[in-house]
Amino acid sequence: MYDLVYWWPMQTSWTLFTLFGIPVRANLSVGLLVLYLFASVGDVVLGLFLAVALLVSIVLHELAHSVVAMAFGGRVRDITLQLMGGCAAITRMPPKPWQECLMAVAGPVCSLLLAGIAWLLAVTLTTEQAIGYDILGRVVTVMQPNVWLAVAALLNLGLACFNLVPAFPMDGGRVLRSLLQTAGGMTKVRATEIAVAVGRGFAVLWAFMSVLAFLGIRLPAPEALPGAAAYLWNIVFGSGGLLLLCIAYMIWVSGKRELDFVRAETYYGGWR
Repeated sequence: MYDLVYWWPMQTSWTLFTLFGIPVRANLSVGLLVLYLFASVGDVVLGLFLAVALLVSIVLHELAHSVVAMAFGGRVRDITLQLMGGCAAITRMPPKPWQECLMAVAGPVCSLLLAGIAWLLAVTLTTEQAIGYDILGRVVTVMQPNVWLAVAALLNLGLACFNLVPAFPMDGGRVLRSLLQTAGGMTKVRATEIAVAVGRGFAVLWAFMSVLAFLGIRLPAPEALPGAAAYLWNIVFGSGGLLLLCIAYMIWVSGKRELDFVRAETYYGGWR
C-alpha cells in the first residue's frame, strides 16, 4: 500500500526500528487492528500470536515493495503500521511501468514465500492430537500440522491474495495499471483512470458486503468450489466487516488522490 502524507498537529506515529535505512513506524490506529484481532478470535494467547504474526508479515511485505522500488531509483520515506495493515510511503515511484509492476508484485511474492515456509515448518513440526477413543477406551491420536505455524501460513496466504485483487491503489491495481500501459499501449493517465474505476467497483462491492455483514448476512462460497478456491472466495467476497469497510473507503479516496496527482504530473509537470 502506498499513500501521501498530510500534516497533523499531534504525533500519531512512532518509529520502532530501521531496516535497510527505512524507518518502520507504528501508527496509533494499529492498536485498533490488534483489538480487532483479539475480538475476532476471543482468545488472548491466540489473539496475541495473530497480532504479532500479522504485523511481522506486513512489515516484510511492505519492505519487499520498498527494496524493489529503491532498486529502480525510487525513494521510500518510511513504512507505517496502521489500522488497514501497512503503508510504504514511496515518495518517488520507479519511472517505468514494468518496474512499478515488479515493485507491486514483490509484496505478494514475499507473503507467498512466508506462507510456504510457515506451512513447511508446520508439517515438519507436527503435533499429536486426540481424535477419540477405540473400543478398549484408549485415546486415539493423529499427527497434525503445528496449529500456530499453519495459522501463520494462512495469514500470509490471505495477505498475498487480498493484495493481488485489482483494486487500485492496492498491489493488484498497480499491476493492472502497468499492464494497461505496457500491453495495452495506454498513457499513464488513461491507465490510471481505468484502474481507479475498477478499484472503485471493488470499493462499492466491499462496502455493500460490510453492510450485509452488519445485518448478519454473509456470502458463502459456492459448494462446488474446492477448498483453496473457497478460501480465496471468502477472502475477497465473504469477509465483510468494519475493517473491510475502512479499506473500501481508503481505496475510494486514495485512488482519486493518486489520479489527481498523475493528471497534474502529466499536464503541468507536477503539483503547483
